[in-house]
Amino acid sequence: MAVDVYKNNSNDTTTVSADQSKCSDGWTFFENTCYYFGDAGLNFYEAMDACEGMGGELAIVSSREQNDFIKGVLKNDNATAAWFSYTYQKSGLRYIWDNYGLQRHDFKDWPNNEEPRHDVPSVRRFRDARCGAFSKQNDWAWGSFDCGDTTGMKYVCEKCPFEQICTSRACFRLSCKKEELLVAKRDCKALGGSLATIRSEEESNTIKDFLRQVSRKGWGQVDSDVWLAGSDKYSEGNWYWDINGQKEGISDGFTDWGNGEPNNVDKRLFKGENCLTMKQSDDWKWNDIECWYDFFTLCEIPNAQDVNPVTG
Repeated sequence: MAVDVYKNNSNDTTTVSADQSKCSDGWTFFENTCYYFGDAGLNFYEAMDACEGMGGELAIVSSREQNDFIKGVLKNDNATAAWFSYTYQKSGLRYIWDNYGLQRHDFKDWPNNEEPRHDVPSVRRFRDARCGAFSKQNDWAWGSFDCGDTTGMKYVCEKCPFEQICTSRACFRLSCKKEELLVAKRDCKALGGSLATIRSEEESNTIKDFLRQVSRKGWGQVDSDVWLAGSDKYSEGNWYWDINGQKEGISDGFTDWGNGEPNNVDKRLFKGENCLTMKQSDDWKWNDIECWYDFFTLCEIPNAQDVNPVTG
């Protein structure tokens, strides 16, 4: 995979940039995401494991454009169906179709716009009642299948090329799509790290330069805030780094708040602004904000420079 390598003023810092037009061998690029179409013969959960083993996940289908791209590839294939991340699962007292809450979206492609409903047996083989797949029988619109089906079942994985910058302390990896906070935390942990912490002015300036550079390149332009690991949800104004559940105080260390921040200005539902971002519209200074938004993610990965970072 083609990469560009940059040096800034610090001798121990290297930026590794994934070429937006290329993915790893066997993966196909579309709209800043790499897709893998796996061979037939796996049930839904085996397909999930296969995608995760390649550093990705079962595809989350959230737009007409993405859906049509996948269908276009599958129409040239001999498979019967292809798993993606959608299941008929319990939510409270009822069952709904969802993607484990990984990403909110309203797009659906059921035949005749009719979402299938099922009588759920009291004893099931799998944790989900049914699982979603692109179905050849439905002209590659979505279909509902037994999660254990394997005959003719392909699967569609996705992952994104990433950009990262490495310092002597850690590598900081930027996501290529916006995510809600819980998903951001999960993804960073899966990479062997956590949401990013910023410990010094030098480190802050390095990361800011990196974000400006990425924005200028036009690669999945960073047009929103970026999640950091900071929080004050337990005590208003007492900020700490939440490193996969371990708390480290911020107040006694480096901070880079924007003018007038933190201000806890949004107090709707008495929740306040208890999460931390680097604010895109304020030259990447810190901002306190409510925790429910979808933003880009900055992960901190210790010793990531010791392995090949190009996995997109």
